[in-house]
Amino acid sequence: MAEPSALDTKTIQGFGIAKTYAKNTDDINSLDYSNDGEFLVTAANDDSMCLYSCEDATHIKTVKCKRFGVSLARFTHHSKAVICASRRRATEESVRYLSLHDNRYLRFFGGHTEEVVQLSMCPVDDTFMSGASDRTVRFWDLRDAKATAIFETKDTPVLSYDPQGLIIAICTARNHLKLFDRRTLTKGPFSTFSVERNVWTHMTFTPDGNYILMRNSEGYLNLYDSFKGNLKRQFRSGMRPKRNFSGNRLLSTEFCPSISPDGKYLLCGSDTELTCWNLESGSITQSWRPLDSIPCAVGWNPCRIMFATGGKKLQLWLPSKRS
Repeated sequence: MAEPSALDTKTIQGFGIAKTYAKNTDDINSLDYSNDGEFLVTAANDDSMCLYSCEDATHIKTVKCKRFGVSLARFTHHSKAVICASRRRATEESVRYLSLHDNRYLRFFGGHTEEVVQLSMCPVDDTFMSGASDRTVRFWDLRDAKATAIFETKDTPVLSYDPQGLIIAICTARNHLKLFDRRTLTKGPFSTFSVERNVWTHMTFTPDGNYILMRNSEGYLNLYDSFKGNLKRQFRSGMRPKRNFSGNRLLSTEFCPSISPDGKYLLCGSDTELTCWNLESGSITQSWRPLDSIPCAVGWNPCRIMFATGGKKLQLWLPSKRS
């Protein structure tokens, strides 16, 4: 696999599919890398989770999750342990803590009364937070099945930790973005910004923590200054994503954006193409189409020059030797 080096326009434009895996019978709804970049995990709508090695590009195992279903797979700080959300039995086992070493559930986290659509692992310790369609955000510690704090929101929340794990961003209503100090959650937000009124589906900080990227249900990605709250740039990621049968509840398979580890490039899929933008200039660096697998989930490897896309198939992307 490709070793770390600097990303630039030529390298981005040289990316192509290096390997394709067809291990799933339905869409991949999420993917994530271990902190060391050695492993990749995917969750799919066929109620399975797959683990891959990024070192030798091999499929290690498939874990069946027929009882609960699975979405929002996230590595903990252990490369063989993940948290994930249940697509069924949402009340009893909203979130699960799974050892991929021996396929054993270590803990269940219950309490949400509707589908969990947001799951974020703290970058510095074993705490995490979840957001659900029941309009609550719950805070957890991997060592305790009981939530450490619960916030009620006015709408389905989107949320993210900053890279240092000190600041929590939560969009609690369709146009209110609130920032909290994680150490003093009960004191409420220390800053509140008004953002474009919309249905937001994803949120992430840039690696330097200076900006917050938010994706809405119309396919627009807005980049906000995390200190002042002003809109720096807007990107268009393509067609409107899928909805569930009721038409008004967010799916965890909305197209999820990913920012490169150096903070220079933004990657996001759509119904028609995969696009990479220069985050600073806002220009399109490269787009790939047509695709034989719609990229519902995308992710940059944190330690290697590679990214992955997941749809009906998982595809690993590497730059060509000439780039």
